[in-house]
Amino acid sequence: MADGNIKIYEIGYCKHPEFMVLRGGGFKSIKFPAMVAKIAHKQGNLLFDTGYGQHFFDATEQFPEKLYALTTPVTLDTPLVERLQEKIDFIFISHFHADHIGGLKDFPDAKLFCSKEAYELSQNRKISRFFMTKQGVLPALLPDDFESRVTFIEDLEKVSLPKYLFPFTEGYLLLDDIYIIELPGHAHGQYGMVVENHFFISDAVWDMRAITHNRKPNPIANLIMKSPKVYYETISKLQALHQNNPDLEIIPTHCSHTLSKYL
Repeated sequence: MADGNIKIYEIGYCKHPEFMVLRGGGFKSIKFPAMVAKIAHKQGNLLFDTGYGQHFFDATEQFPEKLYALTTPVTLDTPLVERLQEKIDFIFISHFHADHIGGLKDFPDAKLFCSKEAYELSQNRKISRFFMTKQGVLPALLPDDFESRVTFIEDLEKVSLPKYLFPFTEGYLLLDDIYIIELPGHAHGQYGMVVENHFFISDAVWDMRAITHNRKPNPIANLIMKSPKVYYETISKLQALHQNNPDLEIIPTHCSHTLSKYL
């Protein structure tokens, strides 16, 4: 696939104080776009996440879910489904945070790919709604027929990765030529996607400078991490990957500086 087969969209954004996601940052609130990628693949059109959707506002009308909307104020101009002209055949879900799955219900015919770990968390009725909201997961965003359309990443073919992705050595193969790589620490079942020379890393970092300039998030952000220790180990691997292969396009979902090159 050529780069022309990849198109990137900004589908809504939220705001946070800069210092939360970048050590040494200021107190002003800055914009964090929700990035979505559409890949024109030989087997059909594939989405990497869906960004926000109107369903997010519906799912956060009541407490405790409303806390999600209050702590991360969201702006959405046009949902992804209204901006696309093509039929979407597949959707890859990097993880289950609302800014990545907010538009799932808008694509009722697409086949879905996600982590079994992430899905099982969203369906765990022993977990309180408050804890689920704290984890950034809103089960109401999932289509009712989710299970009939999903293939779990863990059930895909497991493969050894090519040397250009070192120090990542193992992953999964999607649609014959797309590598899926686990990026643990931030959220349950978070995975990234390698398409040609593009590595979509979701929320493995929020700002590319965490990789290029070692400016990691404020320790306060550890409160929302699945595992801060593992999260920082993942960043270290991404830093090594960037040093080993600086020509690889590493694309975090929420980095405005990175996304401005593609929009």
